[in-house]
Amino acid sequence: MTGSVLGLSIASHSGLPPASIGALAAAAERAGFAAVAVAEGHGDALALCHPVAAATRRVRIGTAVANAALRPPVLTAKTAAQLDQAAGGRFTLGLGVGNPVMNGRFGIQPFPPLAMIEEYVAVIRAVLAGEAGGHAGRVYRTGMVPLDSPPVRRDLPIYLGALGPRMLGLAGRIADGVILNLMSPAQAGQAAGAVRAAAAAAGRDPASVEVVCVVHCCLAGDAGAAAARDVVPRYVLHPAVAPLFGPQDAGGDLPAVRERLLAGDRAGATARVPQPVADAFVAHGDAETCRSRLAEYRAAGVDLPVLFPMPVGGDWGYEAAIAAFGTDEEATPSVKNS
Repeated sequence: MTGSVLGLSIASHSGLPPASIGALAAAAERAGFAAVAVAEGHGDALALCHPVAAATRRVRIGTAVANAALRPPVLTAKTAAQLDQAAGGRFTLGLGVGNPVMNGRFGIQPFPPLAMIEEYVAVIRAVLAGEAGGHAGRVYRTGMVPLDSPPVRRDLPIYLGALGPRMLGLAGRIADGVILNLMSPAQAGQAAGAVRAAAAAAGRDPASVEVVCVVHCCLAGDAGAAAARDVVPRYVLHPAVAPLFGPQDAGGDLPAVRERLLAGDRAGATARVPQPVADAFVAHGDAETCRSRLAEYRAAGVDLPVLFPMPVGGDWGYEAAIAAFGTDEEATPSVKNS
């Protein structure tokens, strides 16, 4: 995809009720957004896609991303098939593997993420295809799984969330798309190149693997820089982000950010975030500044930037983002989201 095509991500951890999430999705569709995704925090992203499907008619919908470790793959396949049916063939399943810190809190034992997610995808495809033999692997073994009604699409698209080189390579080899996150435009361009190279090496058309990048956004004028720093503590405990944050960590303050966060001092953690770390992957400022940043991601090789509004002063800013970045000037979202 090229041009001004843009997606919107709505966070489950915004605390919005399902009806409000559906209303925001409808407003984004009216405003000309091409896709609406649900980001999974401590809610259920797949469940929250139902009101999005019910409230929209044309826009692509999906998860960016859902934690695969929380759900058996057969259940995910069944849920995805029903969501695609509800959406009339507009659903995309975006999957991630979570991280050991969060998964441990959920009672999930550590697992090899690449082997797990590769077979997880294979199980879903076997269920949707109605394969009589099911899936016989080292991680998962299933028989034939019947569905109550035929899926709208047996080849329902499956995207993988990827940060590191091995997961990027796997996405290029087996997925219909990749979902990047926490990356500067330059990093996203390098990741896109790695995905396409892996696709080509696997005998696939590199252009067949869509490159999506979640772009955090603080639409807040002069207050945007501080709001952008407040995004970093949301992710700094994730062990996989160090290589992404590392190049900007010239001041060596990220260990202090982690320390303050673990001590329960969120404000102190934010205060220790080096501004260049936040500036690298958070678009902030006025609408024109953020629009220019989105153009950098497209120029770097991202097919679909997905705008992920972040709270500024407690307001997630979905209405403002839809109004500022939509292509239909007559769309006027009026959903209370604070």
